[in-house]
Amino acid sequence: MAVGNKLFISDSELFSDPSLYKSTIGALQYLTLTRSDMSFTVNKLSQYLQAPFELQWQACKRVLRYIKGTQFHGLQFRPTAYISIECYADADWESNLDDQRSTSGYCVFLGPNLIQWSSLKQKVVVLSSTEAEYRPLAHTAIELAWLDSLFSELGVVLSSSLVI
Repeated sequence: MAVGNKLFISDSELFSDPSLYKSTIGALQYLTLTRSDMSFTVNKLSQYLQAPFELQWQACKRVLRYIKGTQFHGLQFRPTAYISIECYADADWESNLDDQRSTSGYCVFLGPNLIQWSSLKQKVVVLSSTEAEYRPLAHTAIELAWLDSLFSELGVVLSSSLVI
């Protein structure tokens, strides 16, 4: 997405072909399985499936141009001598101008390799940036607990403690 642009229900005209918008966003959602760099943007554009405006369609076309320019990008897995897990979490406080809800996300790395990520709109309106940041930390901690349990069941020993 263009830096500084915020999508919202605007005074622009409704997009003339909502089914085209919906099918394009559906294809983009499928693409996020291997292109984590697009998760946030596709999440934002998905929030306007009910009634897309021209503003959202322009943002969607920008994403399609980005994909064309980066079509050979994707996940790469590199071997590593050690097994460690690092996580990063962040939130965009009140990023949705229509309902004041925040967007949060996290990513999990196994060594240098990205193995899990998420970007989603928070279910409640938070009252402070601290609360907005706390929610993705809690979700990330839950995912880390699950990964720790999975690795212990598989008999995989991590070389360091889990880091958020």
